Amino acid sequence: MLTYLHILTGTVALISGALSFAVKKGSNSHKRFGLTFVLSMIVMAISGAFLAFLAMEKLNMVAGLVTFYLVVTAYLTVHPLKNKAMIIHSICTALGFTIGVYAIYTGLTALNNGLSSIDGNPVQAIIVFGSISLLAATLDILVIAKGRLKHKWQLVRHVWRIGFAMLIATASFFLGQSQFIPEAMRNIYTLVGPMVLVLCLTAYWVIRVSIWGLKKRMATQTAAARSR
Repeated sequence: MLTYLHILTGTVALISGALSFAVKKGSNSHKRFGLTFVLSMIVMAISGAFLAFLAMEKLNMVAGLVTFYLVVTAYLTVHPLKNKAMIIHSICTALGFTIGVYAIYTGLTALNNGLSSIDGNPVQAIIVFGSISLLAATLDILVIAKGRLKHKWQLVRHVWRIGFAMLIATASFFLGQSQFIPEAMRNIYTLVGPMVLVLCLTAYWVIRVSIWGLKKRMATQTAAARSR
């Protein structure tokens, strides 16, 4: 049952994530698809991490936890809590550091023991996940220290975390579940192409927002939503 829930929410996440990338940013459609993406990704990540824990698959468990952490903090960036925000941010930061330290320690220990793979994948993969988690947690400390980021940097923080979470989900499907793709369509373009597209779109929006920002209308919409 949990496996089917994981597959279902993963499918919904990929579709809603693609649509949120495609529609106009700040529009009602973007908000609806974005919320659907966040909720489905949270369920997918938690269920995937739990299934991996039961199967003793360390890499998949870390991937699920990192995805959960990135999605939650990305959502809280543009939908900040009014009550106990500092406590929630501190818990998320601690979670990010814990995941990162565990992942990197597990990877380095495997390399030290002469292992070249974990769960059938290169050891370096779990180290990469751990590094992403540590990077995000370190940046979270800056958010806690400053108390509030400028609107532009809030959007940058939101975009890169959502983008990497989408990248993990895309890789999990097109590479991790490639057996479900018809053999005639299974090639470098269909397997790697979607990941390259997500990575490029994420980079584009991070650069665009950090340099030029978004239209003033979107900033006004966000401010109005917070005042409600």
